[in-house]
Amino acid sequence: MQIINRRNKIFLCAQILLIVLVGCTSKKRPDKYIKKEEYYEKCMKIVLDENRVGQEYFFKIEEKNINEFKLTYLGYISTAKSDTIKFLNAINYFGQYVDAKHAKGYVFLYNKMNENIGCYYVGGELSVPTKIEGSNLVFRYSDKNCNQTTAISFLDSIPNQIFINCTKDGGDLYSFTKE
Repeated sequence: MQIINRRNKIFLCAQILLIVLVGCTSKKRPDKYIKKEEYYEKCMKIVLDENRVGQEYFFKIEEKNINEFKLTYLGYISTAKSDTIKFLNAINYFGQYVDAKHAKGYVFLYNKMNENIGCYYVGGELSVPTKIEGSNLVFRYSDKNCNQTTAISFLDSIPNQIFINCTKDGGDLYSFTKE
């Protein structure tokens, strides 16, 4: 007899919910029942409810083309105004073939009630931040093209734009999009 611990029960519940959600997005039903954006938001709520810093979650919509979603909860920052900002990395893999899929990277911000505040589109999968240190969101690049670390403070407010160093000579500028 196998004993299922609490973690496995939560994982099983998440899998069941995922199966139900994927069933709702099948082509047998009209798209008006659930849109992909709603599906993504429901996946993000599952991850936020789990509240497990650093845990990666992987979701996949079964369809003709590739549509996969990897989420990682980074944690939260308490601001000087006693607000709570939660940070969630999201990478959307898409394309026609497995060996030629593309990725878009985002950082989603939520309040303490798990309501979406907005997001930064940060390019590809290697551009998402790595962790939270104190009141800073940390981006750490470590490949031959980008090798810098940048810490962005969220203590006073959510920046409208963030500059992420790639090399000593330059980097990338990303804008915040409010929900």
